Amino acid sequence: MVVPAGRDRPRGGLGPEFRKLWAASTLSNLGDGVALVAAPLLAAALTRDPALVAGLAVAQQLPWLLFTLLSGALADRLDRRRAMAAVGACRAALFGALGVAVLLDRVSLPLLYAVFFLLGAGETLFDTTAATVLPAVVPREGLPRANARLSGAATVANYFVGKPLGGLLFAAAAALPFLLGAGGLVAAAALILALRGTFRATRPPGAPPAALGAEIAEGLQWLWRHRLLRTLALALTLLNVTFVGWNSVLVLLALERLGLDQAGFGILLTAHAA
Repeated sequence: MVVPAGRDRPRGGLGPEFRKLWAASTLSNLGDGVALVAAPLLAAALTRDPALVAGLAVAQQLPWLLFTLLSGALADRLDRRRAMAAVGACRAALFGALGVAVLLDRVSLPLLYAVFFLLGAGETLFDTTAATVLPAVVPREGLPRANARLSGAATVANYFVGKPLGGLLFAAAAALPFLLGAGGLVAAAALILALRGTFRATRPPGAPPAALGAEIAEGLQWLWRHRLLRTLALALTLLNVTFVGWNSVLVLLALERLGLDQAGFGILLTAHAA
């Protein structure tokens, strides 16, 4: 078992380190929201084949099937602050490279698939690690309030600001959402690096190091023995498969059947989130 490393945290308020984490999360979600609404629009601009457009969603979500368990085990071995910053910087570079490719008119579906597969792979480690950082910067009694603020800011930045803004920017210039997304992720990575404290998990004294595969197997066995969590995991897996399948071709429905433009597609996604 791995025990998270602690640090001295402010009593009462959530403290300056939480404000950095909150700002980083908000900027990261804003960048994601702007760029991710532009991705299906870009795919639809390259092809109107529903299977090929849906391939983008497959490329983006496949890493969650392949790498989630590995990312969870790595989150217990790495310095979480540095891991999040490194992943954020890599994701920013991918968004920036895609934006440059669009500017140079060198973008293609295989490139789009590859970029979003790598973005999804990085997201599995980033999101898994981020879930373990909050208790290191906020006192236990402040966790409900901190989680609420992070979740609220993420929803507003990603869906209610990022999605319509991404559609508007794509209509103005297709490269802009990806370049803005890269900028948001760079700023978020810088804020994460500025966090003070210890964010590497530590093992209890005398506990022998476990192999990565053994830790993954132990986690799977624990989940399978827990009836409620096992049921939730299976139900959420089915729900996500159906949701991603439907959402993967929503851009074609919006553009071809509903007659929306790029900005309208972003507003549609915002309305769907509401």
